[in-house]
Formats: sequence, C-alpha cells, structure tokens
Amino acid sequence: MADDKTLNERDTKLVQWLSEAHTKEVELEGDLTAHIALTQKQAYKKRLRAHLTETKDHKRRVAARIKALGGRRNSGPSLPGVPAAVGEVAGKAVAAVKGQVGTARAAVTDQSETHLRNAQEELREEHVEIAIYNRLETFATAVGDKETAQLAKSIRRDEERMAKFLDAELTRLVKELVRAEVPRDQRTTSTRRSSSSRSRSSSSGSSSGRSRSSGSSSRSSGSSSRSSASGSSSRGSGSSASRRSSSSSPSSGSRSRSGGSGSSSSGGSGSSSSGGSSSGGGSSSGGNSPSGSGGGSGGS
Repeated sequence: MADDKTLNERDTKLVQWLSEAHTKEVELEGDLTAHIALTQKQAYKKRLRAHLTETKDHKRRVAARIKALGGRRNSGPSLPGVPAAVGEVAGKAVAAVKGQVGTARAAVTDQSETHLRNAQEELREEHVEIAIYNRLETFATAVGDKETAQLAKSIRRDEERMAKFLDAELTRLVKELVRAEVPRDQRTTSTRRSSSSRSRSSSSGSSSGRSRSSGSSSRSSGSSSRSSASGSSSRGSGSSASRRSSSSSPSSGSRSRSGGSGSSSSGGSGSSSSGGSSSGGGSSSGGNSPSGSGGGSGGS
C-alpha cells in the first residue's frame, strides 16, 4: 500500500481530512452505543439505533475512500508537535472515556436529566460532523475530486437529518423535565396557553372582520356616490333634452299653422274656382234647356 509521503499535496490534504472524519465516526459509534444503553424512551432509542447503523456505514465508506486515494486510516495531520496516532484507536479511547462519564452521570441524575444531557452532547457532535464534511466537500470540489465531494455531501445530509431530529427532541425532553421536576403551580399550564391563544385568535378575527366591514361600507358609499352622480347626470341630460324639445315645438307649431293656412287658402281658391265652373256649366245647361224645349214644341 502506498505511503502518505508518496501522495501529492492535494491527496495528502484529502487523506488528512478524511482521516479526521473517520476518527469522529469511530468516536460517535462508541457514544451512541453508550447512550442507547442509558435510554429508556423507546422512540428516542429507536432513532439512536438507526443513526448508529448510519454511523457504522459512514465509517466504512470513509475508510474505503482513504484507501482508494492511497492513504491509511490512521494517517493524521503531519504537523509539528501533533501525534500521528489520531485514528481508530484514539477515537475508541475518547468514546470510552465519554461513555464512563455518561454512566456516572446517569447514576446520580433522573432519567429525564440523563436523556437531556445525552441529547445535548449528540447534537453538539452532529454539528461538528456537519462542519467536517462541509469543508471536506468544499475542498474536494475545488480540487476536482468528485468522488470525495459526493461522499462528503451524502454523509453530511445524514448528519443534518439527525441534527434536526435532536434539535426537536431536545425541546421535547426539556418539557418532559419540567413536568417531572417542576411543581404545577410553578409552571405555565397548557390550558392557560390555549385560552390565551384562542383569545388572541378571536381578537384578531374580530379586528379583521371589522376592517373588512369598514372596507365594504366604504366601497358601498363610493358606489352610491357614483350612482347618484350618474343619476344626476341622467336627469340633467333629460332636462336638457326636454328643454331642447320644448324650444323646437313652437317652431313646429308655427310651421303646422302656416301649412294649414296654405291649405285653406288653396282649398278655398280651388273651391271657389270649381264653384265658378260649376255655376258656368249650370248656366250653360239652363240656357240650352229652354232652346231644346222650344225646338220640340215647334216641330209639333
């Protein structure tokens, strides 16, 4: 197997940071194992067991990547005054010490306090891992190592999910501790909170209703004003039209009377003329009739 000294600068840094990640995974494997043994809350214990399985898988995958780059799992940072043995052995040692401390604390504290302290430590360690894999992904991307970048990104997402669970679990555990250790008269009850919430909701709803009603009234007033204005305009238009019609009517009447006079004159003239003709005709007929009678009489 290749030694670290044969690696170039890029791969040396990658192996160094991957080794740090591997050490942290070994440490957390021991922590989780100890915490699971101390946990009585079943839902919490189930999630810890699931993350323990993830942690073992992370450790395996990181070790495989170190090997693929030509490094060794126990290759730590090559800095003056810093021991090189910071690999799996060191991680197990740290986990063993932390496990003993946790067991001792559990012996002298209540279960709710033990759960709370363990969750706090787990959340802190998850954020440390998130930082490790975040810088590892960024570095690998910058130097063109897609495989390491993808590995770091995948593991970081698992750690972020666990951190989110622990953040919510920490809140739940604090509330459980309050119920277990603080007398009822020294804490706020859920009934008071619910009543207060309902009061605020009702007040908010009433204010909103009044605001909407005011808005509707304003809009209705605006509509009425516009309708009144339209009605006034219509009446104004009607009055103007009526006045214009009235002004036009005398002229029409005058024209009508003038036409009537013209007709009467024409009719009168025509009648007179016709009458004259008829009279003339009658005179002619009367003149002829005696002559006829005379002729008949002469013949006899």
